[in-house]
Amino acid sequence: MDTQRQVIEGLLQFVTLAEGERKLLAADLHDQTLSDLRELGQLARRLLDEPATAMSREVRDGLTQLVQGIDVAMDEVRRAMESLSPSALDTLGLLPALENCLARAAASCEQPFATRFACLADESQVRLSEIEQVLLYRIVQEALTNISKHAGASLVELLITQAGDDLLVRVTDDGRGIMSSGDLRRARGLENMRYRARLIGATLTWLRATGERGTVVELLVPMRTE
Repeated sequence: MDTQRQVIEGLLQFVTLAEGERKLLAADLHDQTLSDLRELGQLARRLLDEPATAMSREVRDGLTQLVQGIDVAMDEVRRAMESLSPSALDTLGLLPALENCLARAAASCEQPFATRFACLADESQVRLSEIEQVLLYRIVQEALTNISKHAGASLVELLITQAGDDLLVRVTDDGRGIMSSGDLRRARGLENMRYRARLIGATLTWLRATGERGTVVELLVPMRTE
């Protein structure tokens, strides 16, 4: 094994350990923090169910604000859990998880966009290790996050297909268009995408979409041969 490959293998082992830690932290948030918040919310709601004469209006208003604050905090914890360890990968599998990621990105964006998902790949033929699937998912997740924050897109398309022994994942938006080459080099989120792509030996490219607006992000991932 050459030196470069040894370095990649070492980094992959490190990332695998880090992802394991993320899963444990997400589980702790679910079992402890989310559970505690849920109990507090239930207690506050029981107090609100008391007769109106049992407490002042100020106390009732304060309890109402408390319940609302707990609900917001629970949503934030759930988002943190999903960021730490995408549950859809474990429950749905890679390809449905990517579709789910697209839908979640559209729903959570301040300016929701329409989506179009096309999967021409057979999941049974997708030969990627668990860590490769996680890193691929995170690359797509980062691409969608960038679109949500910066593109102002009205339509985002996600295409998954096979190209020989490679898996091709293409994210297309009709937003503001590709950034300058200098911005592409400096942007931290894009650098994280490049780093993850290198770890799985994937080719990652940004292209200008057809027409005046939009960007295409293409990820070509080599799959393991039998």
